[in-house]
Amino acid sequence: MAILWEDFKVVLALARGGSVAAAARELQVDNSTVSRRLSALEESLGAQILIRNGREFSWTTSGQVAVQSAKAMELAISETVRAVAAGKEEVSGVVRVATAPSIVPELVKHVLPELRTAHPGLTVEFGGSYQRVDLARGEADLALRFAKPQEPDFVARHATEVGWFVYASQSYLDLEGRPSSHEDLRRHRLVLYVKQMHAVSPLSWMEQYHAGNQNTARVDSLTLACNMVRAGGGIAVLPTFVGDRVPELVRIFPERIGVNSGWIVYHESMRDSARVRAVSDGLIRYFSRHEGLFSGLENASRLSVL
Repeated sequence: MAILWEDFKVVLALARGGSVAAAARELQVDNSTVSRRLSALEESLGAQILIRNGREFSWTTSGQVAVQSAKAMELAISETVRAVAAGKEEVSGVVRVATAPSIVPELVKHVLPELRTAHPGLTVEFGGSYQRVDLARGEADLALRFAKPQEPDFVARHATEVGWFVYASQSYLDLEGRPSSHEDLRRHRLVLYVKQMHAVSPLSWMEQYHAGNQNTARVDSLTLACNMVRAGGGIAVLPTFVGDRVPELVRIFPERIGVNSGWIVYHESMRDSARVRAVSDGLIRYFSRHEGLFSGLENASRLSVL
């Protein structure tokens, strides 16, 4: 039989009140309920707790141990409640943020200092990986994702719109010529992404132009794609916050080939956490200030102010 905290509450009430009637008043139950819970606890423990003598009783050795255990339980529960309440109000502690590696440098450079100034007791750890962390299992406290979560127990706050363009280095275009249309990409060297990254739809956009084109490469990160294109290794699709930061790269076509949303995501259980809310708000402020730059709809030269 399971041992319940409700049964140990009876032990505490008896120790405080000194009688079944007093314990019943404290617990707001009748006398028979107190006796029933006490009997259940004795059965679960396999030991007698009280020696009854009419209306009076005395504690057995096992009962004295039970009283001390009940007091320790009550203290632990009280401390847990206080800690949880403090966590809802105090902006302190550690918040682990999971996102794509390519955007981590921007967040560390521009979001982290602001959070440190506003909340000295807050530590923010940014982790960059293309493997999706399990927020429900506590692998991170918060995530910045570029696809809206479908899980019903997740909170999702819209952060930004990300524009995607086709990029090449000027040196590559000087050698190979500039594609005159999307179809003209078929004759060029293309830098494509591994299938695991195709959940972000713009990363699979150029797949339609590589059929029959053996002169392609595949990479597993935006950073690798950017470095290959920068070195003249071909043409790739990149988000503006990556491509526009590199002076050697140019947008081949003036229009965006795709756009997707960035979402700040955390588990429902974190909704009332002050530290998670502070980091979420900090990210929202950052993306709000630079909305046009991430969307690619403003002059790329303004990226220097980031």
